[in-house]
Amino acid sequence: MPTGNIERRKLLKLIGAGATSVALAGCQGTQQTETSDGSSGSDSTATEQTSDGGSGGSGGNDFHFIAGQVFGTLDPAEQVDYTQGLAAQNLYDELITVDAETLQPTAHIAESWDTEDEGQTWVFTLRDDVTFSDGTPLTADDVAYSLTRMLELQRGYSSFWLDYLDPSNISVRDEQTVAFEFNQAYGPALATFVQFYIVNSAVVQENEQDGDYGNAYLQSNSAGSGAYVLDDWEQGNSIEATAYEDYWKGWSEDSFDTFRSTVITEESTIKTTMQQGEGDMTDQYMGTQAYAEMDSYSNVRVPEVPQLQLFHFPLNCRKAPTDDINVRKAIAYAFDYDSAVNDIIGGGGVAAGPVPRQMAGHNGDLVPMEQDLDKAKEFLDRADYSVEEINEIGLEHVVVAGTELQRQMGLLNQAGLNELGIDLEINPLQWARLTDRATSAESTAHMTNIFHTAKMPSPDSHTYLMYHPSSFGSYISQSWYSTDEIAATLEEARQTSDLQSRLEKYEEAQALIVEGMPSVYIANPPYRIGINENVEGWQYRGVMSFDWDVHSMTRSGEGRAE
Repeated sequence: MPTGNIERRKLLKLIGAGATSVALAGCQGTQQTETSDGSSGSDSTATEQTSDGGSGGSGGNDFHFIAGQVFGTLDPAEQVDYTQGLAAQNLYDELITVDAETLQPTAHIAESWDTEDEGQTWVFTLRDDVTFSDGTPLTADDVAYSLTRMLELQRGYSSFWLDYLDPSNISVRDEQTVAFEFNQAYGPALATFVQFYIVNSAVVQENEQDGDYGNAYLQSNSAGSGAYVLDDWEQGNSIEATAYEDYWKGWSEDSFDTFRSTVITEESTIKTTMQQGEGDMTDQYMGTQAYAEMDSYSNVRVPEVPQLQLFHFPLNCRKAPTDDINVRKAIAYAFDYDSAVNDIIGGGGVAAGPVPRQMAGHNGDLVPMEQDLDKAKEFLDRADYSVEEINEIGLEHVVVAGTELQRQMGLLNQAGLNELGIDLEINPLQWARLTDRATSAESTAHMTNIFHTAKMPSPDSHTYLMYHPSSFGSYISQSWYSTDEIAATLEEARQTSDLQSRLEKYEEAQALIVEGMPSVYIANPPYRIGINENVEGWQYRGVMSFDWDVHSMTRSGEGRAE
């Protein structure tokens, strides 16, 4: 097994990050911090907006990231999963970033901020040395346009702000100052802005088509201020980008000149690519044995980090037969959690509800599930569907194609349900197809393998984004489950400025959610990736995709270690 390289003090920081960041978001008064070393960004188009740069470091220093799932979009206003986040993190700049040491929100494009009206209005002061890759300065107009664009498109993480901020209440006070006047105090506001990426408003508006806010244009062009500029994107296969020479954070001699990501879904091919020194980094979604094997290579290291992540099967509560709570409970009690955590994932712990157990705001009264076939049969006897009817309807379990861990989880679920006489169809899909199907309850599978990593340092991302009706239609919310009481409790949590009171609301919501059994909550896995030994500067950053900021890393030695 890989050797853990993050000591207990890092874990304690991880546990406390959510609480501290939420506290910052609820405080009134000026908040200033030094700019973090971790960021990203980009801009410019691959055609008309080509950069004059491309020599961030010494010539020919290429960073190759191996992704196990395809990129569904390059528009930062739509990004919601880890490959989309990887693109956004390296082609655009976020307003606020996450500090790699404290895992708290810290300055980035916004160098300071203040609140007014008892936390209802947030005022951000921007850096004055940031340019887009066409050389034009990034100003408050670009920030205002970018957030307005997200609110109008109503995609990606727009649900962070849709119910609380009207575009008419976004104001530019001067070239470097922008204000967001929420319709009420909004507790997790600061934490949400780590997922707000800024686009070049002039370029995007010039390329709008039929009121699409430049969405079609940004599928094949980048328009940001970040470290890399898009050169090419072959949907489903690869992305390539070149360093923006005048990136505001500067470059070192050993920085990466180019960044590319190749989609490889076969674990054997990924391992071979890393062993032969042809890749710099993998994702964290392979099987345990794959990381153990890579850790044995002389040219690859595998860090192991506790992380803010949930692995679960959301159960589609709007589709027969999983619309029956007793069927859902039978499925949950039939699953072998110990084998999933110890044999397939190889570490971490059994999940207790939707919020990771390491995250501030987790409800510690919730008990992790255990396999109990007798209970499963009892709930099945209470269900409105007989076993014969369930098999006639058919149960579909979607897994991400080509990933051994995903396949094994499907087989483990299948084995448990077979003990009840229930047949299960395991359907491997490419990630882009999976996310397409998640846009409606009718097309969403009965259950799906989902790794849900923190999207911001707050339990809001594991509650509101999963179980509030305004968030439905994303891969994150595939259970399609909520109640009036759950929705109201989550809304109250967002409206609560006091940290402790807000966390208590999130805990209350978790208890209500688990009562409905909308998911099989399986594990809080450890974080593992493969890294070439000659890559330096990598740091775990807590929020999904932020640790894949290529600008923060450098190459030691001559090329990749082989």
